[in-house]
Amino acid sequence: MAYKSWGNYPKTAENVQQMSWRTDGLEALTSAGDSVLPYGHGRSYGDSCLNDGGVLLDTTKLDRFIAFDAQTGVLRAEAGVSLEQILKFAVPKGWFLPVSPGTKYVSMAGAIANDIHGKNHH
Repeated sequence: MAYKSWGNYPKTAENVQQMSWRTDGLEALTSAGDSVLPYGHGRSYGDSCLNDGGVLLDTTKLDRFIAFDAQTGVLRAEAGVSLEQILKFAVPKGWFLPVSPGTKYVSMAGAIANDIHGKNHH
């Protein structure tokens, strides 16, 4: 898999570690000298989702829902869950995201980390 940002620039080289469980890759956080950055769906502008020469923790397999409260609409999920997955789950239950960006192909953690703004300003 190629690890890139939304605009395919710049080209970088990272040491990639797959995360299949929430604690996978944590040893990379303590390794001497390496910078570590979680990577979701690569929809960040610029290079904010890239870590040239460092470690990328690929969170795309962290795509499970943890809990959902149907009364409040509060959903707990892992970092790699996409907004598309959330919409497919929540809309039939009568819920929608309070902020909806221009693409549904964003990880939940990436949306939070990048403080996304939405198309709901009206």
